Amino acid sequence: MNSIRKNGFLLILLLISVSTAMAQSISGNVKDQAGVPLPGVNVIVDGTTKGAVTDFDGNYIINDLENGSYTLSATFIGYAKTSQSITIDGADITVNFTMLEDAQSLDQVVVTGVVNQKSKLESSVSVSTMGAKLIEQASPRSAGELFRNIPGIRAESSGGEGNANFNVRGIPVSSGGSRYFQIQEDGLPLMLFGDISFGNADNFLRIDSNIGRVEAIRGGSASTQTSNGPAGIINMISKTGATEGGSLATTFGLDYQTSRLDFEYGSPLGNGFSFHLGGFMRTGEGPRDIGYQGNKGGQFKANLTKRFENGYVRVYTKFLNDRTVMYMPMPVGLTGTNDNPTFGNLDGFDITSDAPQSANIQNTYGVYDGNPVQNDMRDGNNPVSKSIGAEFSFDLGDDWKIKGKARYSNNSGQWNAPFTAGVGTVADIEQGVRDASGATGALVYQDGTPFAPANGLAQDIRYFDVTIDDLGNFFSDVKITKAFGENIGVTAGLFTATQNTKIGWHWNSAISEVAGNGEARLGIFEGFSEGGAYSFGQPVWGNCCQRKYNTVHNVNSPYVGVDVAINEKLNFDGSIRFENVSVNGTINSGQLSNLDANGDLIGFDYNSDGVISPFESTIPTIAGNPGQTVNDEYNFTSFSAGLNYKMNDGAAVFSRYSKGASGRAADRNTYGANGIADVQFDEVAQFEVGYKQRLNNGVFNATLFSSKTEEGLSNELNNVVGSPFKAIGLELESAMRFGDFSVNGSVTYTKAEIDGDGPNAGNTPRRQADFVYNLAPTYSFGKSKQHLLGLTLLGTSESYAQDDNDLVMPGYAYLNAVIRVGLTEGLSLSLNANNLFDTIGVTEVEGNGNISAGLARARTISGTSTTMSLAYKF
Repeated sequence: MNSIRKNGFLLILLLISVSTAMAQSISGNVKDQAGVPLPGVNVIVDGTTKGAVTDFDGNYIINDLENGSYTLSATFIGYAKTSQSITIDGADITVNFTMLEDAQSLDQVVVTGVVNQKSKLESSVSVSTMGAKLIEQASPRSAGELFRNIPGIRAESSGGEGNANFNVRGIPVSSGGSRYFQIQEDGLPLMLFGDISFGNADNFLRIDSNIGRVEAIRGGSASTQTSNGPAGIINMISKTGATEGGSLATTFGLDYQTSRLDFEYGSPLGNGFSFHLGGFMRTGEGPRDIGYQGNKGGQFKANLTKRFENGYVRVYTKFLNDRTVMYMPMPVGLTGTNDNPTFGNLDGFDITSDAPQSANIQNTYGVYDGNPVQNDMRDGNNPVSKSIGAEFSFDLGDDWKIKGKARYSNNSGQWNAPFTAGVGTVADIEQGVRDASGATGALVYQDGTPFAPANGLAQDIRYFDVTIDDLGNFFSDVKITKAFGENIGVTAGLFTATQNTKIGWHWNSAISEVAGNGEARLGIFEGFSEGGAYSFGQPVWGNCCQRKYNTVHNVNSPYVGVDVAINEKLNFDGSIRFENVSVNGTINSGQLSNLDANGDLIGFDYNSDGVISPFESTIPTIAGNPGQTVNDEYNFTSFSAGLNYKMNDGAAVFSRYSKGASGRAADRNTYGANGIADVQFDEVAQFEVGYKQRLNNGVFNATLFSSKTEEGLSNELNNVVGSPFKAIGLELESAMRFGDFSVNGSVTYTKAEIDGDGPNAGNTPRRQADFVYNLAPTYSFGKSKQHLLGLTLLGTSESYAQDDNDLVMPGYAYLNAVIRVGLTEGLSLSLNANNLFDTIGVTEVEGNGNISAGLARARTISGTSTTMSLAYKF
């Protein structure tokens, strides 16, 4: 009996030892291509239930594996799936992974502009995503430069950091900015309207390392998932600290003066808490020679998240105070013919590196609220934004879910830029100014010497001097979802908004040389001019632009959406939105100086010397009178319906029809004596059919689209604007990877036409190119793929300067480049070049130029600008 027991015990020990010998482990580390550990990565042994999740240092371990051959895969949202074949033969093994970013994956969940969140493959919308690596490769200096990389969007980003114009799939650039296109930050609009004069949404947006990814919806359900954005939505989604990590980067200009520090860090805190904070500080002249520090300021953002078993709550804040140079239309050379023009430099003025700004152009003067005001042209675009927000999401059980977000922003600032209202010979400019203003005295420099520019050219300058008293807003969006069985989901929500528009214009006029390097000098009329100006108004323009807007828009928008899985492959989603808008306030226009009781001109004693000089007799002032009353209410209904057919796990087709509208900002309209707007909203109808395909080494998307825009006729800034438009087109997008080499690219063809029966019917809308394209190849190399070489080619075919199709704007393509060298783990040195070959690209022309005189006024993309960055990721 003892022998039996002994032998049994030995047998058990033998079996345990054999089992132990056969059960090995796999361990290792997962990093990104910069060598930074990646927490939260799923590492799975394919075909088994064995797996692990990496810790904060990117480490993992999988135990109890028997001898044999396996495939080990690492997956993480925003990165390409990575797999390795392994063999276990009696010993533990180590397997490390380097993961490459893949923001275009069809498995990525779409959170922007959709009724219910689903993967790209299962969503019946055209959506593109840019992650941190693609943003870095694009080397954007502004939101507009970043948005140029998104299919279907033509971004005129030649104005500096803000004030860009956006055209989406042939839906027109009607009034500057983005009337039909909504820019969001963490799912809420930055501004209720994208085209408020001097208050464009991108003025209050800065690109920095707080951004986790960018999602862009063109068309689709955008009509019902936001206000005033039927053409599409771009959503800047912030990092939240769900995984620990951060970065520090310092950037210096190599061929222009700039210095910038970026920082960010986020981490879980335990007990369900996590945080992220970051921002930037910078100073510099900017990519064009202006003679002073035009870019100065920074941004700080922070958020705190508390996660529960059934959801989360997040609070966040942002503080922005940043000054950037605004580049307006400026003098350019124009030769050739209207059909085949050449835009080029002028003697002493380079249109890719110079600007109308100058160290000699500083103070501006005007009358605002009945008082003399003085501002500094060097402040440029100076948005100040203080915002606080919160969002939450909870699973309530019994198939109920609730989500909500709200944000209050206190927005103010200043907007100053010189605008070239006219360019020509000194004699021509001088005569036009004298005729309009009644200026007397000899035209001289401020030191008293005769005004005699070396190139014989002068420009009539308008100082766009704007005070942003209050562009504050409050947005909230709350929605509840109920699932009925496994196939039907219904969502009901309410969006509310309040948008203040309190802005004052007090523009004035001066004569300047056409000279580069920030050295242009002003001309004055002896004994007449004051403060370097020939008028504290704009007499050549009929003193049109002394204004004060003080309006408030209130919006209540309930919406309902339904999502139905008809079968395993076919999905339907539809939504409807009811927009209810009220607007009230006043608009004051500047009168030509002060009038006495009899209506006779008595002028404005600006310098308080008790004497009304000839100059002071025609100062337009914004008086304290009631002005134009605004008291308007309107509503409209938007709807969208789409079908998505999942052909297999790697391919899908979809179709969608949408009809939506966009209301008008107060300064983009005319109001009658009853306070009601000429045009309350403009409607857009869209149809699209798309195909999405997962490839062995990438993805491919194709979308056919058509749109019809019913834009009302109204008076805007003394101009009659508004036309119906129609467009058809094709949008192609692909992302491919071949080992260490990857390439992202897109091309959009658009055939747009002015509709209706007006004088320009049948013409192509202004600044609408047939083709817009981008191509971004990247090569990663090194032991841990820590080195990178990336190029981004951006281009557009020719377009027309104006709706009359007289003057062609030539097509152009330019190249950006980035080289990054990994110095050690987490530390890298980068060289970024924007517009590598100093290409001339014209984005906007005022009028149709003057070929006979060889002159025009236009905006162009900035020339070559190169920076070096030292970054540490941890």
